[in-house]
Amino acid sequence: MTMPASITGDLSLGHAGFTPSPITAVGGLIARVLVMSVPPHVVGDVIAPHVLGQAVHGGTVGKASTTVLAGNKGVARLMDKGDCQALILGTAANVIVGG
Repeated sequence: MTMPASITGDLSLGHAGFTPSPITAVGGLIARVLVMSVPPHVVGDVIAPHVLGQAVHGGTVGKASTTVLAGNKGVARLMDKGDCQALILGTAANVIVGG
């Protein structure tokens, strides 16, 4: 499935009522790859803690492209998921990333 790339500044949309939260784009920065002038999110990037009532947990980008890589890690796209099932926002509409 091709979808817009997830880049620095995009959020985790949360899941099952949990709040949106920022994602730290480390992998793309280390790989020195830019998408629309900023590092993309890749597998392993940290999703900040998100909250539902008194429940709080963080996560990492877990599912992403298996064919488009930055530093040997899959580039995250709109609607990919974190390891906690949080959905990823992808606003880089000019950069479409395949499966």
